[in-house]
Amino acid sequence: MPTLLAEAKEGQNLPPNLRSIFVVRRDEPELNRARYRALSRQLPLMYGILAINMLALATTHRDVAPVFMTVVIPALFIAFMLVRTIHFVMSWHRVIEDAAIIRRLNNTVWVTGMTATCFTAWGLTFFEFGSAEHHAQLIFFIGLTTATCAFCLMHLPQAALLMFAVVTGSTCIYLVQMQSSVYLAIAFNMALVAFVFGTLLLSSERDFTRMILQKQAQRRQHLRLQALNEENRKLANTDSLTGLSNRRQFLHEIDELVQRHELYASEFVVALLDLDGFKPINDVFGHPAGDQVLVQTAERLKVAFEDEPVTVARLGGDEFGLLFRKPGTDEQVLETVRRACRELKKPFNFDEGSANLTATIGMARFPTAADTRSHLFDRAEYALYYAKQHSKAEPVFFSHEHERLIFANSAMEQALRHADLEKEMTVEFQPVLDLSAGHSRGVEALARWYSPQLGRVRPDLFIKAAENIGMIGHLTEVLFRKAVAEAVHWPADLILSFNLSAISLTSAGPVQRLLSIADRAGMPSHRLMFEITESAVMKDFDSAQEVLAVIRNAGCRIAIDDFGTGFSSLAYVHRLPIDTLKVDRSFIRDLTRNEKSANVLRSILGLCENLEMDCIIEGVETQEQFDLVTDLGGVYIQGYYYSKPLSAGDTHMVLQIEFENDVRDVPPARLAVV
Repeated sequence: MPTLLAEAKEGQNLPPNLRSIFVVRRDEPELNRARYRALSRQLPLMYGILAINMLALATTHRDVAPVFMTVVIPALFIAFMLVRTIHFVMSWHRVIEDAAIIRRLNNTVWVTGMTATCFTAWGLTFFEFGSAEHHAQLIFFIGLTTATCAFCLMHLPQAALLMFAVVTGSTCIYLVQMQSSVYLAIAFNMALVAFVFGTLLLSSERDFTRMILQKQAQRRQHLRLQALNEENRKLANTDSLTGLSNRRQFLHEIDELVQRHELYASEFVVALLDLDGFKPINDVFGHPAGDQVLVQTAERLKVAFEDEPVTVARLGGDEFGLLFRKPGTDEQVLETVRRACRELKKPFNFDEGSANLTATIGMARFPTAADTRSHLFDRAEYALYYAKQHSKAEPVFFSHEHERLIFANSAMEQALRHADLEKEMTVEFQPVLDLSAGHSRGVEALARWYSPQLGRVRPDLFIKAAENIGMIGHLTEVLFRKAVAEAVHWPADLILSFNLSAISLTSAGPVQRLLSIADRAGMPSHRLMFEITESAVMKDFDSAQEVLAVIRNAGCRIAIDDFGTGFSSLAYVHRLPIDTLKVDRSFIRDLTRNEKSANVLRSILGLCENLEMDCIIEGVETQEQFDLVTDLGGVYIQGYYYSKPLSAGDTHMVLQIEFENDVRDVPPARLAVV
């Protein structure tokens, strides 16, 4: 409504049907801008041609017409046109608002009408002076000037049509009134030319309008494509759950900083953050609860680093990345990440409940720790792994000590790749005492490796190395074959316990191969017990369930090793086909000094009794521990108090002694092989 009122006010002296013709529309801002840009360059040319033609006409009539007409009026016209020319030239490099452009275009229409009226009146007045030659020049001047000005005004058809109506119309009427057949023919010719020229002008204007609208549509399409590309770029580089940068964007930013270092020798720090205890939230409460925890983690990290030049990214699962662009000293970085760790220690609330988590962070500085992105990322991952093993919930910088360990691990992996596993790998056995039966209930197989290059290597180290280099499957089969070869010669009711790695629980294939080895060796499946850790189960709970079902269907037993140190939860204990819980030695170590440890052990024994499971208590090393365990109702014990790990030959000797004597009548220490 305001637009219509404004247009009506601008053309209030015109009839309604003419108003729409001679008033510039407001709903075409892009087209109006294009028109104004074209006019601002064409109108100065039009004014220049008009001034030259006026001077030519005034010069030829200076001797026959009054000075007022040949000097004063042309001077006023030229001064006016000079002002208008300067006005348009000054707008060439200025940004003008759409409303101002519409005002200027409408003003140009009305100025064109007034100028055409004055120009026509001035020109036709010359018919009163001079000869026929002067009149011929005058008609030629009016026709040529009209055509030239119309061409310059072609992008503002309202002005061009108004000029044709005023100049050509007035001239034709004037010539017809002179009652001369020649002038009548000239008038008809001028009207016809004006009509044709006006038609061509309108056609050209339509083409111009179509071109501008096409450009406008192309520009809109280009902007849409740009917006889509930007959206796709954001989607490709943003984690959809948390809104943080994803792994791809995080690595890209590291690459950019590495390249910048070549110019500015700048330093930065890459930190990897892992949530401790996140896995059970997904398994116990479901993935929606886990998603809520991840979203809250992202929000807390953004708040913790909002005043720091730090990029926070989610790399996958519960792992987050931190990129310190201006890190300062190591101590300053440590203080900053400790603040983030304190934020993450606050309880996480979700729809199903709440949980207390901690965060472990590994960090590496560029270029001190490494001078390439891949090596830097590896160093940060190693620092994270080291922190998980030695100082959980405490940030750790990659150090020279870590580098030494990496070299040691690399040497161990290399030696393992080239090892003759059949010769270098051996198995030792540690009995499990059944106090109610008076002899060993079973024997656990323990892997041993003596390398010609490295000497004796700790099992936890070479097992981890075998997992890293993809040899764990072959290594497991070699050790299992050696263990079964010994176990078939033991008493028929003894159970062989064998530890499975987490990788063996990812699919049924590795376990089926072990069962095939036992079958070929003549080892009954009911004498086999496979031990798994809580952490191994939680890496992929669904796959672990399927593998354990294969083991159970084959008639083998299943034990949870190191129970109480991982994700101890009834949510998985009752969902898995478990026969035995092996209580971790950490509870026994403090048993004589810590009443809470005794209460925990009492609770686990009660749990096993209620669930009809066996409970093996590991780490019993002293008489006092043995007495307390038996007082609490423990039946199965394993540890140095009864027997250390034994070679195959010593195992046979101990078993022979046991089954010839009832150990309930003999102090266990006398049976131990030291």
